[in-house]
Amino acid sequence: MCGITGLVSLDSRQRIDPDLLGSMTDSLAHRGPDGRGVWIGENAGLGHRRLAIIDPEGGAQPLVIDNGKYVFVYNGELYNHIELKKILESAGFKFHSRCDTEVALYALIHWGVEEALHRFRGMFAFALWEKEQKRLTLARDPIGVKPLYWAMRNGLIRFGSEIKTILTDKSFPRTPDTTAIVNYLAHYRLSFQGKTFFRNINEVSPGTFITWEGKRRKEKRYWTLPAIPESEKVDAGSDNVAQEFRERMIQSVRRRLIADVPVGGYLSGGIDSSVLVLLMKELKKSDLETFSIGFPEEGYNEFQYSAKVAQALGVPHQQVTLTEQGYFKEFDQLIKIKDTPMSVPNEVPLRFLSRVLKNKIKVVLSGEGADELLGGYTFLVRSPHDFLLAKAIEEGSGSFDSAQKDRIKASLNGLYGRSSFDSQQQQFLPLYQWMTTDERSSLFRESSGISSIENEISGYWEETWAGMEGNNLDPYEKVLHVLEQVHLSALLLRLDATTMAEGVEGRVPYTDIDLVEWVAKLPVHYKVRWKGEAEEKQAAVQTAVEVAGKLDQTKYLLRLAFAGEIPDEIIVRPKAAFPVPLDKWFFGTWQNWAFERILTAKMGSLFNLTELEKFISSSRGKDEGMKIWMLANIGTWLEMYF
Repeated sequence: MCGITGLVSLDSRQRIDPDLLGSMTDSLAHRGPDGRGVWIGENAGLGHRRLAIIDPEGGAQPLVIDNGKYVFVYNGELYNHIELKKILESAGFKFHSRCDTEVALYALIHWGVEEALHRFRGMFAFALWEKEQKRLTLARDPIGVKPLYWAMRNGLIRFGSEIKTILTDKSFPRTPDTTAIVNYLAHYRLSFQGKTFFRNINEVSPGTFITWEGKRRKEKRYWTLPAIPESEKVDAGSDNVAQEFRERMIQSVRRRLIADVPVGGYLSGGIDSSVLVLLMKELKKSDLETFSIGFPEEGYNEFQYSAKVAQALGVPHQQVTLTEQGYFKEFDQLIKIKDTPMSVPNEVPLRFLSRVLKNKIKVVLSGEGADELLGGYTFLVRSPHDFLLAKAIEEGSGSFDSAQKDRIKASLNGLYGRSSFDSQQQQFLPLYQWMTTDERSSLFRESSGISSIENEISGYWEETWAGMEGNNLDPYEKVLHVLEQVHLSALLLRLDATTMAEGVEGRVPYTDIDLVEWVAKLPVHYKVRWKGEAEEKQAAVQTAVEVAGKLDQTKYLLRLAFAGEIPDEIIVRPKAAFPVPLDKWFFGTWQNWAFERILTAKMGSLFNLTELEKFISSSRGKDEGMKIWMLANIGTWLEMYF
C-alpha cells in the first residue's frame, strides 16, 4: 500500500520540474512512511511513497524496466499475484523480488492493459509510462477501493493518489466545483461524473483506465456490475448457496491475509465484521488483534456487542473511546488529509482508531461492502415495496379495501409528498438524499446556476435508471445495483483516507470481485426476504416504513451461512449504523462552533447566508444535525483551501 504521483508533459519542449515532483511525492509521506522513490525521464516523472506490506526488503518503486522503456508506480495489493507470477515465469519473465508490483507490471507488458486488468484480483491504482509510445496509462480497481486523481494544465498532466499532489503546485488554480458541492449535499458523494470539489481536478472512476498517447486521451470502463434479470437467475437451493457463499468468503478473507506484517480486524459487534473475524481466526490461527471505537454517550457505541463476539471467538480485543472534544479536535485535520469535506461523520473516529491500532498491526480488514452486496440498509433496501404498493393500488391489482387504500396513500403522502409514482426513480431518490431539492435550491446564491446543476444531476440519475430498466432488473435489484455501483465507492474512500492517514492498510473482503459477481447472479430472496408467509401477507397492506426490519430479513444469506458460528444475538441483530451524536452536539454545546464554520464570507460566495442562518437555526428534527455537519464541512474546506 502506497502513494503514487507523477507529471507527464505532452509538449516535448517542456521539461519535468524535479523540485515540483519531489514536493508532490513528499506530500504523500503519510501514505508511505517506509520508502521514497522518484524517477525523471525526458517527458515524464513518477514518484512513490511506500508502505511495505509484502517483501519489505524488495519492491522499491518506481519500477523501471529496460532503461526507462517501462516505468511503473503502483498503490495496492494484487491478491492473486502468486498465480499470475507462475504464468508469467512460464512465459519467460524473470523476477527479482517477491513483491506484487513486479507481477503487475509484467502482466501489463505481457497481456496488455485491458486483459491484465481483467486478470487482476485486488485493490489498486497505478500509473504506467511507456517511453517509446510516449504513453501514460492510469487505472483503478473495479470497485474503487484505491483512489486516483488527475488534472491537465498547460500541456502537463498531473496525477496522484490524493488531490494534494496536484495542489502542491502553487500556480495551479483553485476553484470550487459547485456541481460537486450540490451533489454532495444531496447524496454525500465526493465526486460526480469524475468531477471533484476542485474544478479541473478529476477522479479516475472505479473500474476505468485512461490512456494518453501524445495529446489524445482515451477513457474506457473495463468493469461494471453484472445486471442480471431475475428471470435468468438459477436457484441452487439454500443449503448449496449458503455453502458456496461460505467458501467464497473464506477465499476472499484468505486472499486478504497475505502480508509480511501483522494483520488485524475491525470488530464493531455487527454481523459483517463478526463474520470476518470468525474467518480470520479460522485461517490465521494466532496473533489476531481486533479493535472497535465509540463515544461515551449512551447509545453511541456498540461495545457490549463487540465484547460478546470477541469473547465468543476467543480473540484479543481493544475498545477505544473518543470524546466529543476529541472529535472536534480531529475535524480540521481530516479535511486537510482528504483535501475535501468528509463524506460521513464516522470518518473522524475511524482515523483516530487507525492511530491506535498502528502500534500493533499494519493491515486491518474491514466490513465495508457487505450492506451493498447483500442488502443491509434496512429501510432503503425495502423501499421498492412502496413503489410496488403504489403501483398495485393504481392498477387495482392488490386486495385492498377502501380503508386500507386510504391509510396507505396517507402514509406515502407523508413520506414522499405523493401517493403514486411515474417511475421507481421518482420514488427512490427522495429517500436517497440528505438535503431535498427545495432545500438545496433555497440555500445557494441565485448566481450559482443551481437550476442547471440540478438538471445535470437529474440527467445522471435518469441515465442510470434507464440502463437498469433496459436490463429488466427487479425493483429490489435496482436499488442494490445503485448501492454497489454508485454508493459504495464513497465509503471505500472513507476507509482509504482514515487508514492511510496513519500509514495503515485497510482491506475489504466483501468487495472481492469474484464474490461480487457471484452474488449478483443470486435471486433477490437471498439478500432480502420476508420472514415467512404470514409476514409477507401482513406486509401486503403496509408501507416500507412499517415493515422494514420488522417483517423482513436483510442480509439473509450472510445470516444463513454463518448461523451457529457466531452468537445468535449477533446473527438476528438488525443493522445498526456507526452512530455519531450530531443532533445532540449541534442543537446544544457545539451549535456556535457550527455557526462560525458556516456563516462566513467564503461560504457567502456560494450560498445565501441569510437563508443558511434560517436553515441551521430552525433545524431540530431527527438527523437534521447531519445537514449542519455537511455545511460545516464545506465551510471549513473553503476556509482551508481558498
